[in-house]
Amino acid sequence: MRLIMTHEQADLDALASLLAAHILDPDSYALLPRQFNRNGQAFVRKYGLKLGFSRLTDLPRGNIEEVTLVDTQSMVTLRGLTKETKVKVIDHHPRKSQGQPDWDYEVHETGACTTILVEKIIEKGLALTTEEATLLLLGIYEDTGSLSYPSTIARDASAVSWLLSAGADLNIAAKYLNPPLSSAQVQLYDRLLKTAQEVTVEQSMVVIATAAALDLNDEISSVAHRLREFLMPDGLVVLVLTRMGLRLVARASSPNIDMAKLARRF
Repeated sequence: MRLIMTHEQADLDALASLLAAHILDPDSYALLPRQFNRNGQAFVRKYGLKLGFSRLTDLPRGNIEEVTLVDTQSMVTLRGLTKETKVKVIDHHPRKSQGQPDWDYEVHETGACTTILVEKIIEKGLALTTEEATLLLLGIYEDTGSLSYPSTIARDASAVSWLLSAGADLNIAAKYLNPPLSSAQVQLYDRLLKTAQEVTVEQSMVVIATAAALDLNDEISSVAHRLREFLMPDGLVVLVLTRMGLRLVARASSPNIDMAKLARRF
């Protein structure tokens, strides 16, 4: 049995990467995380039957021969994993300094993880349905701010161009980008705004905000995005205490900020 997995609290880039990896290996199980963002949940509710995702209860019994991790470099504990299970990582985040020596890593500095997998789909000459192309487009758009974030590179734009030619529907995509905040997210936004502090880092203004959100079930990234839009800093670091531990969201609005390097300080 082969699995494709991503991280919990998955955003659209994680879900799109999960789908893209499944398109490349249709005999594998693309395992949905237990928790993922509301806009991703809404897309899966409407189009999930056409996308071939699996849930934990769908998996057959038996050992897992191979796992592909997308948009993450962390493995969750799962029945069927053994010492012989092969693990491949496809990610766009900086490689962890303490990675697993026997894992196969493929890490690219793209704005979205989906971009890496779309390039593989193009290379194989695979066709996509409208629903597939649209979710892949959403994955790139969400992690690159619709190609506006400083982390965006030409490869992201090229992947988007190909997805549009492959049938991605911008009218559908617009319904799932930037959904309104839930009441719990609005409360978190207010808490973060009250604690926001400006710090000068190498002549750039970085805002650091902290809050507790033990009652939050929704994602934090959308809250951080709205906070950045309002405060317009060169960089933003948000630290939120949740029931699952301390979560960090770091975003750069200026190419002068190496946010990956700064985030490692935390």
